[in-house]
Amino acid sequence: MGKRNKGIAPSLEDGDEHARLATREGDSVALLGVTFTGHLRGAILEACVEQRFVNPTDHPLEMVYSFPLPWGAVLLGVDVVLGERTLTGAVVEKRQAETRYEDALADGNAAIMLERNHDHSYSLNLGNLAACERCTITLRYAQTLQFEQQSLRLMIPTVIAPRYGDAEQAGGLMPHQVPSHSLTVEHPLALSVHLHGELAQSRVASPSHPIAVALGQVDAQQVLTVSLARTAYLDRDFLLVVDQLAHDSLAITARDQVEPEGVAVLASFCPHLPPKEAGGMAVKILVDCSGSMAGDSIAAAKRALQAIVQQLGAHDRFALSRFGSTVQHRSRVLWKTTETTRLAAQRWVGALEADLGGTEMEAALASTFQIAQDASSDVLLVTDGQISAIDATLASAQASGHRVFVVGIGSSPAESHLRRLAEATGGACDFVAPGEAVEPAVLRMFARLRSSRLSDLRLEWPQGVAPLWVSPLRASVFDGDAVSVYALLAHQTAGEVRLLGCVDGRAEPQEISRTTLPEPLTETDTVSRLVASARIQHVPHAEHKVAASLAAALAVNYQLVTDHTNFLLVHERADADKAIDMPALHKVAHMVPAGWGGMGVLASRSSLGDTGIRFSMMDAAATVTPAVWRSASPPVRLRMSRVRPVDATVDHRSQRETLDRSDERYWAESDHYTGLTPLGVCEWLRITPEVAWPTTYEGLRRMGLGNWVVEWLEIAVAHEGAGRHEEAVVVRTFLHLLAESEMRAALEQGAGLRSVLRASAQRLQALWRGESTTSAPRVTHDALGQAMAAALADMSTGTWPDSVLSLA
Repeated sequence: MGKRNKGIAPSLEDGDEHARLATREGDSVALLGVTFTGHLRGAILEACVEQRFVNPTDHPLEMVYSFPLPWGAVLLGVDVVLGERTLTGAVVEKRQAETRYEDALADGNAAIMLERNHDHSYSLNLGNLAACERCTITLRYAQTLQFEQQSLRLMIPTVIAPRYGDAEQAGGLMPHQVPSHSLTVEHPLALSVHLHGELAQSRVASPSHPIAVALGQVDAQQVLTVSLARTAYLDRDFLLVVDQLAHDSLAITARDQVEPEGVAVLASFCPHLPPKEAGGMAVKILVDCSGSMAGDSIAAAKRALQAIVQQLGAHDRFALSRFGSTVQHRSRVLWKTTETTRLAAQRWVGALEADLGGTEMEAALASTFQIAQDASSDVLLVTDGQISAIDATLASAQASGHRVFVVGIGSSPAESHLRRLAEATGGACDFVAPGEAVEPAVLRMFARLRSSRLSDLRLEWPQGVAPLWVSPLRASVFDGDAVSVYALLAHQTAGEVRLLGCVDGRAEPQEISRTTLPEPLTETDTVSRLVASARIQHVPHAEHKVAASLAAALAVNYQLVTDHTNFLLVHERADADKAIDMPALHKVAHMVPAGWGGMGVLASRSSLGDTGIRFSMMDAAATVTPAVWRSASPPVRLRMSRVRPVDATVDHRSQRETLDRSDERYWAESDHYTGLTPLGVCEWLRITPEVAWPTTYEGLRRMGLGNWVVEWLEIAVAHEGAGRHEEAVVVRTFLHLLAESEMRAALEQGAGLRSVLRASAQRLQALWRGESTTSAPRVTHDALGQAMAAALADMSTGTWPDSVLSLA
């Protein structure tokens, strides 16, 4: 059996077959571990994923394991070892595979079926696995990697995180395909990646795992081998960053596997775009604050957002929004970038918490698209993407005309969802792992946002060459990001292929990149099958049944597992070994991703009297879920923080009446603002003795004034004119302006406020003249009152002026 999993105890005696495994909590262990081996040559990764299963019971099982593969991976083959037998299967049409699989189970035979799910994950079905029987499945796949900003980022997903929404009705999954999760199981991971040729000289790093690196030679060629430096598990994606690359365009040609005269072509272009003409950008920043983002993910998101705010230039305009079950917008319009709005953005980011419930991404994006704009704008989405359904979101995003740029956050982001969203809208996608430096990803994203826009992209082939088929070009191309093109030629040819496009709306196309078709053909069928996979993805959908039939035929010819085909293997057992009853269904549970939903932190609080100090203790020994505790945090941490003192001037017990917050004239709740309305402030001041009025910004928040209005006072008004106004002066001026009985009457009647505010400001001048204790010059106070009155002139009974909420 070999080394046992940590935290797993066998339920048989040592002299037995060592197959019945269970966790200490009694959960059956069916997946013994996974071994990944990859070879990276140029832009193509060829990998093997070995999955080892065992039936831990004394009766036959139908074992189902849903798992992820990388974005764009093309499954090339499946090798099976059942017990001591090496078996082979084939790719067949989906319905045929499902029927033959079920028939095999009914006949008591063993059957193995691999299918691709609607969300681009895969499900492995092991039918009639006998008691204590072992099975090893080895998946072989290839992936074309994209060079981005002089680097390669290899992401190997290992776990599917819990996702928000109905995975069956909305996500299109069958019940057996929906992943399950356990806090107690542990699935070990072994991994090695071999970098060949020029890549062996590159610099490598892994932000997700400790790695060991060794340089050797294979067939007189240098090979850099990257392996895990310590025990790892299927609780986070493995990331490998390969940088300091001098990448240029390249092309690979190979004989087609099915059409002997045909030649398959993979061309990778490295675009070089001219600098964009001067001018700012307009970007709407939307951050995921749903529960799944708690812990490591929201911390990484806040670091990324702070870096994003620092990248905003003087000519840029931006908006800030956050979402979960609901969406909350910081502003109704796009802010221009000033020191005031930058400071407001930094405070907004610092206060973010993953406290908004579920992940209603479609509604949040639709609401964000509607934010007022005076120029073409993009959306920058920061999220882990953990939603069950993405199709409706893609459709609405495409219809909006916005490009969506995505920064994926967390130890196991939903890569396929996020990349589909970015590509469908002409945007781009980047990822940040917990603990990883966010600045490189943000710099890459801003380089794309500021990149020249291309239109009318097309390829120019060598003279006399007319491809039998060529893949459609992406909607957007960015400087320094590789563009992959797949093609099928009628015969071998040589020459240059040019990528052309119109830059920033210019009528005349210009060359963006070029590559040379190599003379010798590569001796491999991988390129041919990668091209075939691209052809299947882009089969015209003019008539659904015809398209599905054509796609299925291509997949069967090239033996590719797709939406239309499954891998199937049926092992006919001897009569004595046949199952005599239908097998029990057993889903192989996923580990909960490290740090998911804040579960990497267990906090208990205690306070010491009224000292204003709070202690928070986290002790790893207090938990029985070791899988969740594998994070970058130390096992024990002591935190100390001082609680901000209460504003002593506010004594709510002194209020003679209570403000009715159910009255919409007094209290507002919307995506943009929650808190007291202008009339609500007037009413609060009327029923509260002046001695109990707040004197600080925090006191204004506690009385119920919405944070956006408080920040306008604190950030914009306090810096009005020359110098900085004292906090108490700003607060008092604001309250006295709204405390006038004429102000309340005007708001109730919907009358004009300018004359009332002007009179209030004049009375404030008299107030300042009669006080000698104020430290600020009287003329400064006069200017403050006049500026504040001018800004509030457009408020109404239930709404504050846009200029206040927008910090304009």
